[in-house]
Amino acid sequence: MPSVFSPEDAIWIQDMLMKLRPTVRRKVALKYAEAYQIAFDAEMVSYKQDNCGRREANTRLRNFVDTYAEASDGICQPAQAFKGPQAKGLGQ
Repeated sequence: MPSVFSPEDAIWIQDMLMKLRPTVRRKVALKYAEAYQIAFDAEMVSYKQDNCGRREANTRLRNFVDTYAEASDGICQPAQAFKGPQAKGLGQ
């Protein structure tokens, strides 16, 4: 688990981290805490700080897991077929 996070997000964070390889989890947890703290400190209004930190860190974690979790397990989609300039009428 990250060193800094909102207790309300603990179960969700743990679920997201479990989708990643064990070798990546620690680094992602450190980056989560870093993103949370930077956003928290950047917000000037005290009662908005926690929400700002949560939003930034959770968004980054969700995007990272959605993008890289399957790829790190070797699951990937086939590449799209390349359509050269002739296909668009630009090769002349």
